[in-house]
Amino acid sequence: MNLLATNGLTRIPIDYRVYEGKTAQITKNDYAQLMLTKAKDRGLEPHYVMADSWFGGLENMKHIVKLGWKFIMGIKENRLVSEVQGTYRAVSQLDWTEKQVRSVWLKGFGQVLVARLVYKNGDTRYIATNDLTLTEYEKLSIQAKKRWSIEEFHRGIKKATGIEKRYSIVKQSQLNHIFASFVTFVRMKFERIKTGVSWYEQKARRIRMGLERGLA
Repeated sequence: MNLLATNGLTRIPIDYRVYEGKTAQITKNDYAQLMLTKAKDRGLEPHYVMADSWFGGLENMKHIVKLGWKFIMGIKENRLVSEVQGTYRAVSQLDWTEKQVRSVWLKGFGQVLVARLVYKNGDTRYIATNDLTLTEYEKLSIQAKKRWSIEEFHRGIKKATGIEKRYSIVKQSQLNHIFASFVTFVRMKFERIKTGVSWYEQKARRIRMGLERGLA
């Protein structure tokens, strides 16, 4: 699990946690809240906390509000909302028109704005925000689409460091590999910011350097 900070141009991974699966004593949501709290302690003040619907539960939303922040979160199509408080139905069952933002009462939370995003491939996603000023669809959708920066990071760290290629069955060895991969990628990211050289070219240069030294 990763936490990414971005100013819209530069994206920097700032924290991660290793989730050990269904047998773990701590959940993904617990880890998410721990990382956000740590970010607060480090002095970060984001415009928005963004995540997909996996992390769009009530406890995470309430935790973000407790930290004094705004969120733009994916929500599942069956989340209960009400345009008239007390009468709830699934967000997907609202009378949606194209490019619309609706003010609703999210069950268990309170007032939010919701929107339906329809992508070119036909996928439909729903988002919610507690920033009640984002009433224009274009502004909200532009902000919401920044969530996909995390996918670029995931692809990059896999291709540049091989973080998923940990062959040891020993837990501590696996954790060490993940830590080394994360630190390496952060260094590569700062090098990219400084020089403009991509992660992949940096990796290729190191491979060439290793081969040259090995054959010298």
